[in-house]
Amino acid sequence: MNTELVSRTGLVPEQANPIPTSPADALEVAVERVLAAVRPSNLADPLSDPLSGALTAEQSLRDALRRTEVGSDDALGQAVACAEAAAEHLRYLELQEARLLLVAARGQLVRSHSRRP
Repeated sequence: MNTELVSRTGLVPEQANPIPTSPADALEVAVERVLAAVRPSNLADPLSDPLSGALTAEQSLRDALRRTEVGSDDALGQAVACAEAAAEHLRYLELQEARLLLVAARGQLVRSHSRRP
């Protein structure tokens, strides 16, 4: 199993709970799915369309971002900022930059989860 795809729950994105309990959880699921969608092995597949995949990934990330309220959680705010920047890079098919920012967003989401009661 590729460990970079395992979320904080220990599940690969396809196994993640399809009904997130909070907007932050929805953002985390979206980040995991987008990371899986733009991983190099998926992009090297001759049957896949990288442009379509990146644009679909960008849209799902933007949908999750619209539903996420930061409030006073600094880590969640940083995760949102990273995810927004990643969505912008996806728009221009800058996939390495988007992946780097999504990994940073995932790290901030873990920090945010550790602070919740």
